[in-house]
Amino acid sequence: MIRLARENFSSYLDDGRLTILNSALSDKENEEATFYISEQTEWSSLKRSISDRKSSLREVIKVKTRTLPSLMREFGTPYYCKIDVEGYDRICLQTLSMLKPLPPFMSVETECLGEHETISEEQALETLVELHNLGYRKFKLVCQEDLTVLEPESRSFFKRIAPTSLASKFARARTRWLSSSLGYDFRYGSTGPFGNDLGSEWLSYESSRRTLLYHRRRYFKSRSAVNYGFWCDWHAKL
Repeated sequence: MIRLARENFSSYLDDGRLTILNSALSDKENEEATFYISEQTEWSSLKRSISDRKSSLREVIKVKTRTLPSLMREFGTPYYCKIDVEGYDRICLQTLSMLKPLPPFMSVETECLGEHETISEEQALETLVELHNLGYRKFKLVCQEDLTVLEPESRSFFKRIAPTSLASKFARARTRWLSSSLGYDFRYGSTGPFGNDLGSEWLSYESSRRTLLYHRRRYFKSRSAVNYGFWCDWHAKL
């Protein structure tokens, strides 16, 4: 993937707009860690239980680690920081506790579990709690299946994430609209836009807690629910 990225984005590398680091993001700086490569590349992780979902573990390698604070001290504080590291999102947030300034905008996965893991509702809220502890005060919960901003129960017209056929059509239409209005093809698996381009209003911390629990409960009531299938991102702003 590193080789392909260097080939596909060579012009950005050549003019200095892009830097690619072949490292694992962790809570330890410049140490050697075991990294598990999955047949499903998006499941590759420092956690074996995630990379081996559906017995998909392909290879085990050793990699050097970096931390977010060290990267931001080296390259500067970004306007937007996207974290998607398969089970280490909350840990990476914890490393930022002493860093100032923080990125104005941040996004992280709400949870990421192995094939047979389960967590309590309080554990499902831990990523949001970490963001709040860092000083982020406004949040949006985004379904990564279709980039829908999930609304609180009182305003949740389509009752996401357990979709009806009408809701699914609406979601596909929304993705097409986002791609058209923002000039980028948000294909399946894309993070999507961030910040104010997401649309919908920012929620308070307490409203965000209730929103997550509402949609998570609805998802796990579905017959098709998978223990690691609640696939959402928190977007946060200071």
